[in-house]
Amino acid sequence: MKVAGNRFLITGGSGFVGSHVAEGLIERGAAGVVIYDKDLRTHNLARVARVPAVEVVQGDILDSGALTRALKDVAGVFHLAVLPLGACERDAKLAFEVNVRGTFAVVQEAIKAGVAKLVYSSASSVYGDTLEVMDEHHPFNPWTMYGVSKLCGEFLLRPSAAKLPYVILRYMNLYGPRQEGGLIPAVIGKIKAGESPVIHGDGSASFDFIHVRDVARCTILGMERDVTAEAFNVGSGTEATVKEIVTQLIELHGSSLPPIYKTDVKVPMTRRVGSSEKAKRLLGFQPAISLRQGLEALVRGDQS
Repeated sequence: MKVAGNRFLITGGSGFVGSHVAEGLIERGAAGVVIYDKDLRTHNLARVARVPAVEVVQGDILDSGALTRALKDVAGVFHLAVLPLGACERDAKLAFEVNVRGTFAVVQEAIKAGVAKLVYSSASSVYGDTLEVMDEHHPFNPWTMYGVSKLCGEFLLRPSAAKLPYVILRYMNLYGPRQEGGLIPAVIGKIKAGESPVIHGDGSASFDFIHVRDVARCTILGMERDVTAEAFNVGSGTEATVKEIVTQLIELHGSSLPPIYKTDVKVPMTRRVGSSEKAKRLLGFQPAISLRQGLEALVRGDQS
């Protein structure tokens, strides 16, 4: 589906990923972008809020009436609304309501509205903790409520494939401007406050870190490419340990603060690294921002 000339809805559109997807759609000439979010983070929308083609709607994905109105004349849906990891672990019932029942509601309303395609943002959490590099055929083994709820969302799409073409994107470890939580913002916050960053365990846990702008671009490719009923890992292909990330951020800040190791704290994850070869082959996705470039931009204060 061409972006230019078409109208799109982004659930969770004012969030970390959603706001970058909105910017990407406008840059590609979308005729309209509906940013649909229960908790509007207006500070993330500075670059698009005044664009005539953008409509900002405060609404709940569980409100069928509001969704119906927002979906009018929409060609494609990016379903990014989500209860994040920490909140899911604190409230499993709410995780089910938002991530499972909410996804079901979005799918059903999209079918009723005659939407041509839906892109669903899943997560590498559906795989659990893995020692080997995962491709899309790797067994599912989620052990958090977040991972379980994301996997449920994936399976909810399958019965609707004939009525609603879809693509599933399993994001690896995201970072970049506007991120509200996670390792990198926490470390930067500590260094800026003149405090030593804290490392749980020995710092050897490793992940595939990918910049949010690369993720947003791949998310839009999922809509553009003539591919349906497929799942894709979205990563950079660059593995880095927690210790390496902290060391680089200290260096980039020109700081001499030594990290504090809390070796008595249990580390929930030791390694999660995925192959994105399928996304490269079928979506034409190639990461453009190296980890070093992305970290340097964050240290400079880039929030674009």
